Amino acid sequence: MMNKRLCLLLILVVTFLAAIFYFPKRADAKAVDRKTQTELKNYLRNNQINGIILVNGKGSRPLVLQNSVTTKREQVVKPTRLFPIGSLQKLITGVAIYHLVKRNDLDWNTPLSKYYPQINGSNQITIQQLMTHTSGLQNDGTLPKKILRKERDQEKFFLDHFTVTNNHDWNYQDIDFEMLAAMIRRQTHSSYYHYVRNNIFRPLKLHQLRIIYQVKRSQVVSTMQPGVTWQMLTQTASAEMGAGDLLISPLDYWDFIYKEVLGNQKLMQNFASQPTSQREAYFGGVYFQGDVIHANGNEPGYNSCLFADYRNKRVLLFFANNIDYHTLRRVGEELYEIYYGGQLQY
Repeated sequence: MMNKRLCLLLILVVTFLAAIFYFPKRADAKAVDRKTQTELKNYLRNNQINGIILVNGKGSRPLVLQNSVTTKREQVVKPTRLFPIGSLQKLITGVAIYHLVKRNDLDWNTPLSKYYPQINGSNQITIQQLMTHTSGLQNDGTLPKKILRKERDQEKFFLDHFTVTNNHDWNYQDIDFEMLAAMIRRQTHSSYYHYVRNNIFRPLKLHQLRIIYQVKRSQVVSTMQPGVTWQMLTQTASAEMGAGDLLISPLDYWDFIYKEVLGNQKLMQNFASQPTSQREAYFGGVYFQGDVIHANGNEPGYNSCLFADYRNKRVLLFFANNIDYHTLRRVGEELYEIYYGGQLQY
């Protein structure tokens, strides 16, 4: 009798815990219907956008919706060609940090002072705050005078060009993810790039991942924005280790999102539970709106955005090289309305 009561009690406890902590799983999203495909294609064409949209196809593969307003092959945005993703890289850095936390190499409460005790107030700045942009750190806006070609040079640059505000309100700053990338370097005794490549992308069999200073101009789709030069792009991006110095093909970024991010319920459950006491629902490189995560990426001449429902894996990625960041924000809102319904809240 006692054993039966004990078993019943254990079953009740397990059921109760499962009801609280289980991340409900829904069926994966179906391939986007033809009406929505047509609406998205028309949107690109009517707005004269030179770019591509990736949305759900069969299984884990995307449908690629493309529009070109140029006859120059080097300017055509293609799903297999390297593209500067800007702040979409922050999610890659956030996922890398998550893996180290999962292995108990780091903790959300690990202080910045573990690696940078020389920074004023670093004992009061945690990884969790860096992941939520509540660290109180701020870039000073300085750009390098030349391309930074080594991670130690990138690290030295951002360490020389930031301030500590001691204000822990939400404040979107690249320095937070630059610090996280440098912490990955110091914790793993490897380069940030090699850690990301070997521990996240190679297991997914993804190979189109490069740092800005590794590539030649001919390997990257050319921008159509007037006044933007290759030198301008490379100098800007090379200063953004962990926050904008990577290039990746749109198809490989799709697989990273679909398989690594959305395919890991524990990761998404952990990320979604974090930003509970700040002005913006943001953690690990993405904003949260209901079940949808979203982020924008911007580098000189290149803009992109991500939307993904982490419950049913309904995803939309957008990449363009002939619009500016202000236009990107409007485009993101309108694509969200077409694909998900409702209004996007920034």
